[in-house]
Amino acid sequence: MTDSHATPTPAVHGGDVWQAAVEFGIPADELLDFSANINPRGLPAGALLRLRREAADPRLLMRYPDPSAGELRSVLSRRLQLPPGAIAIGAGAEALIAASLGSLGARRCLVPVPAFSEYARACAACGAVFEPFALDPQLDFRLNVEAFCRALRSGQRDCAVVNNPHNPSGALLAAAEVRRILDTAEAGGVRVLLDEAFIDYARRASLVQEAVRRPGVMVVRSLTKFYGCPALRAGYAVGAPPSIARLAASTPTWPVTLLALNSLSEALGDDLYAETTLRENEFERPRLAASLAAMGAHVFPAAANFLLVRLPAGWPAATSIRQRLISEHRILVRNCDSYAGLEKGRYLRVAVRTAAENGRLMEAFKQVVKERT
Repeated sequence: MTDSHATPTPAVHGGDVWQAAVEFGIPADELLDFSANINPRGLPAGALLRLRREAADPRLLMRYPDPSAGELRSVLSRRLQLPPGAIAIGAGAEALIAASLGSLGARRCLVPVPAFSEYARACAACGAVFEPFALDPQLDFRLNVEAFCRALRSGQRDCAVVNNPHNPSGALLAAAEVRRILDTAEAGGVRVLLDEAFIDYARRASLVQEAVRRPGVMVVRSLTKFYGCPALRAGYAVGAPPSIARLAASTPTWPVTLLALNSLSEALGDDLYAETTLRENEFERPRLAASLAAMGAHVFPAAANFLLVRLPAGWPAATSIRQRLISEHRILVRNCDSYAGLEKGRYLRVAVRTAAENGRLMEAFKQVVKERT
């Protein structure tokens, strides 16, 4: 049997249901998206009610957003126990990466790979050299802290990116390990961008408090992944107040819509939503991992809401599996061929969704693998 679709260019990001819909001639709303690591619960109920109410108010829609994002920064300040001046709001964590590297004055940046593609784009945008630090698949792509610190002590770089939990593997460093990296960097005059986009799933490992005390550190975090609303595009950066002031000066005056600011302020107060999300993910992630492993795949240990899967010898290539899951099962997964540092054709990444949706993915995988091996 041959594939009925030409091999597409690998997606740079997950979640591009629009591209898949056009590519396969399938309505976008018929695709079940496992390619983007988004909370399947969607926006919390209270936040959704506020969004609907305010979107229907023509007077509110005629106002500019609060340029200080006062309500959202105040909510974050209370929850994180940080001064409001240590927080900057942006149009998603992705939009804040380049601005953060620019405000840190990055010129040569050490980045563990495989890595989120926006790091390379951000380095190019601020004129910094992107220097890869290869992660070992035999160590489950977990950062070797000692080796990374040696590289920082070499004096050849002035900046580094640390992604915790790591994307695409989901590997987690303990807070003490990240603190060791920050100590080493500080001693050598190296600035650090700490990407905590998925830290809501491993909150004890967060070092936002450290960033406020260290002028050479900036933490970037997402809001819309955990709260199930990437369409709203909002995230935030944490750092020492002077660093945050420099960052804010380099970003648009109104980076986020009023509707996004207000609905996410509401979402952050829903503790039951957060607790339920963590409980469900803790149950479903190992269940999905075990099912994929039972089929013969290697599933890397993960601390977030996604799994990196290495396809065994004899299985179809990642592109072929992705195509059949879309065309025959209306399921979209992340083909990882675009990640530097991952063997092409052998890696997929899948989000952890609801029990029923995960069951649907597992059954589809079984059919695709059985028929093609």
